[in-house]
Amino acid sequence: MRFIVEVGSYSIPDEWSDFRCTNTVYYQNVQGATSGGAVAEEIADLYAAEPVGGFTFGAVRVRAYDFNGVGNSGPPVATRTAMQAGGSVPGPREVAVCLSYRAGPSTPRSRGRIFLGPVAQYSIQGEYVNQGIANSAKRIGLGLMSIQTLGAAWSLYSRRVQAFAEITNFSVDNAWDTQRSRGLPATANL
Repeated sequence: MRFIVEVGSYSIPDEWSDFRCTNTVYYQNVQGATSGGAVAEEIADLYAAEPVGGFTFGAVRVRAYDFNGVGNSGPPVATRTAMQAGGSVPGPREVAVCLSYRAGPSTPRSRGRIFLGPVAQYSIQGEYVNQGIANSAKRIGLGLMSIQTLGAAWSLYSRRVQAFAEITNFSVDNAWDTQRSRGLPATANL
C-alpha cells in the first residue's frame, strides 16, 4: 500500500495547500481500508510524537492508497491526521534532514530517501545537523521499521522489476539537505 505523508502548519487548515513537506512510503502486505487505516494512524502518530525541539511537523496527514503498481487511483482508502504537541517556529521551508534507506545491497533500485522537515528555526544554526535532530530522524526511521500491524512491512517499490523489497537498513548523515519545493510566493520586491 502507498502512504502519502504530509507535514506542515501548526493547525490543520481548511486547505492543505500550505504544507511544507510530502513523502511517499510503501508497506507491503497491507490491503483494504481497515489495515490501511491502522498503518496510516501509526505513521501519523509516529511523526506527531516527535518533540518540537527538532522537527516542527505540526499537523500530520497520512493518506493510504491501495497500490497496483500505477499512480494513485481514486480517493484514498483511509486518511489519518495527528497534531504535534506544542509549537515552534519553523526554519526555512526547504531545509531538511535526509533519512536514507535501502533494501539489501546498496544499488540504485534498492534505496530511497525521505526528507524530514521543516526543522525548528533555532535548530538550524550550525553548519551541520546537531545530534538532537539526528536522533529524532533515527527515531522516525526505527518507528517506520517497527510498524508491523497486520503483517505490514516498510518496503520500497521498484517500477523496473515491479516488486516490493523490505527495508533492511537506514541512516542519517550530518549534512543539511534541501528538499525540492516551489517555495513560498514572494510578498515584496526588495
